[in-house]
Amino acid sequence: MKTQNHIGLLLSLFFSIAPLAQAQNSVFYAPETVNSFLTQDFGVQVNHLSFIKNNEYFNGISDGLTLLGSQVHPEFIYKPSERTQFRSGLFLLKHFGEETIDKALPTFSFKYVNDKHRFTIGNLYARDNHRLIEPLMGSEKILGSEVLETGIAYQYASQKVESEFWLDWENYIRKQDDKREVFTFGTLSRVAISDNLSLPIQFLLQHKGGQINKRYNSDTQSSAGSSHAFNASLGLEYKHLNALNNEFVLSYYFLHHQMASNLLEYPFEKGEAHYLTLNYKVKDVNFLLGYYQADQFVTLKGNEMFQTYSLKTNVNYWNGVLDQTYSELTEPHRELMFAKLFFEKILAPKVKLGLQLEGFLQLNDSDPSLGAEKNKKHQLDHSFGIYVIFNDVFKF
Repeated sequence: MKTQNHIGLLLSLFFSIAPLAQAQNSVFYAPETVNSFLTQDFGVQVNHLSFIKNNEYFNGISDGLTLLGSQVHPEFIYKPSERTQFRSGLFLLKHFGEETIDKALPTFSFKYVNDKHRFTIGNLYARDNHRLIEPLMGSEKILGSEVLETGIAYQYASQKVESEFWLDWENYIRKQDDKREVFTFGTLSRVAISDNLSLPIQFLLQHKGGQINKRYNSDTQSSAGSSHAFNASLGLEYKHLNALNNEFVLSYYFLHHQMASNLLEYPFEKGEAHYLTLNYKVKDVNFLLGYYQADQFVTLKGNEMFQTYSLKTNVNYWNGVLDQTYSELTEPHRELMFAKLFFEKILAPKVKLGLQLEGFLQLNDSDPSLGAEKNKKHQLDHSFGIYVIFNDVFKF
């Protein structure tokens, strides 16, 4: 009887979570496994990710850099009932070329699942970036300790509607702290119009503030008053399976950015963007072609390549003088063509190898004040990545 309960629960979990899946946007994404609820009373789940991502960027917006390292996240699971579980674990991150571990963070969470509903408090599962599009949440977040989100999340899924709401508390403050509290509220909903057509809605709100921290009457102080900014998108997605069972996904998103603050944390108070992609998947290969056009759009957590102002580190010196070329560079009207090619291969049970190639072609000019030699129209940037991922649950 208990085995039948386990199987029934697994099926209900699968049908409640499976509709949330969408066309893959990065090989680094990993959907949440549900077989941890098949443990009798105790178990251990292990997530492992080894990665190399090399960004060969020479534009004026984002730095070219290489991210490489390994993550290991074992979690001890205690399951007091069929639908509830407690988890505690340790997240370890080590970058290649360093002798010490970069991050060692304890994790704790409680999960409850009941048919169409799923509730989490503590550490949230964010290895799929909540299925947000790349201009709202960049895939590189998965490769750092930022993949650990802490707060509260709720998921709902039915045949026609699926939704997720979460609150990620990013910076906790104490009395007289110099920094502000920071949290991000996010939501994703998808309404099925037909078997092939759906309406996705995505939203991120970031708050910075606090009542017990130190506050200064200066916009230059990091602990100045409260600020709010949000990204919102409304999309339309069409999916089609051909006779060979290959999948086509055509998506369009309209994006909006808005600030509500007296603090000048971003160069633009509001803006908008258009994001169009065509995705084709055949067996282990996934190809995505896209177009992006922004008018003063600021992304709070998205891929830096979709930003409209420079995030370059400005650490170059010429004859002892700091190069300030990009310190105030903006591209309020940014236009890109981009393409991604993914390949995934199952090497062994629960072990997956992935390759990713990505290219960006800039269609707009950079600030003319930089001079002709710095003009970035037709600038071609690219990146490539490789990863190995392992995810499994060991039952006691």
